[in-house]
Amino acid sequence: MKKLLLYLAFGSTLLAACNAQTGSSGGDDSTGTEASARADKKISKRDGSITRANAYNDLFLDSNALAGYISANKVPDSIARRLTSFYNARNYQYAWFASNGLTEQARGFWNLLDYTINHVKDSSLRDKALQKRMDALTSEESLRFAAGDKGTLQTELQMTQAFLKYMLGYYADGQVKRKEMERFIPRKKEDAVYLADSLLTKKHKDNKYYEDVNEAYAGLKREAGRYLDIVRKGGWANISGPVKGLKRGASSATVLQLKQRLALTGDMPAGDTTAVFNDTLTQGIRNFQQRMGYTPTGTLTETQLKDLNVPAR
Repeated sequence: MKKLLLYLAFGSTLLAACNAQTGSSGGDDSTGTEASARADKKISKRDGSITRANAYNDLFLDSNALAGYISANKVPDSIARRLTSFYNARNYQYAWFASNGLTEQARGFWNLLDYTINHVKDSSLRDKALQKRMDALTSEESLRFAAGDKGTLQTELQMTQAFLKYMLGYYADGQVKRKEMERFIPRKKEDAVYLADSLLTKKHKDNKYYEDVNEAYAGLKREAGRYLDIVRKGGWANISGPVKGLKRGASSATVLQLKQRLALTGDMPAGDTTAVFNDTLTQGIRNFQQRMGYTPTGTLTETQLKDLNVPAR
């Protein structure tokens, strides 16, 4: 963060000096034109290959809506360019909302942002209006959204602005390049098995370095390996349900299925073959909920059961 601030301060000083020189050159605005051209080069072109058929998400926004948001909220030019670039790269597909609720990425990033604000104590990322809205949304199990809803659009763009601020604040000095940042949130439907396999088998000279200095990267590789192993062994069995009313002390076939499923993904230890809902299962459910961006209550909902029953493929 300090490095970024120093860089910005230096850049501002340099820009001021350039402006002073330009002002004394008799009104020649070529420097400003060149600067504008350089800025435009840092904006990704709109990716027309993303269509409603192959898009990761099913909601799209209008480019004019983004322009209106930037103008109404007086978004600084540096962030405005990145916002435009971000949505150009997605062909103006929503990043955080789908018609059937918050995306997994929205819940995951909100958990990260909330942790950074409240535990790392970085108040620069706090947006009270966004926090109120997201706290309300993440507490809901069943949600429906429409692309034309103004509140949803506002929250979508606020989330993206928060994402950009976070990335620029914690990955300064080009550690994460603009195009890499734009790929963090899925844009197209991809074959998960192919992606996991490529992560594990693709050779890269910096792989060992990444694993040594970035626990998240090492963790991703471990989980990708676990997932690939599950797929190659035939996936996981469907949990029959229902889960309503399941609590500590209950006994049923569903409880045993839950234990087997959560053990596969490492959310609880393997080897518990009893059909009794115990403390170990409660913690396993909490681990699953935390991993998926839900509030870790230890009590499974029907919506979360649907998540568990998404087939491994």
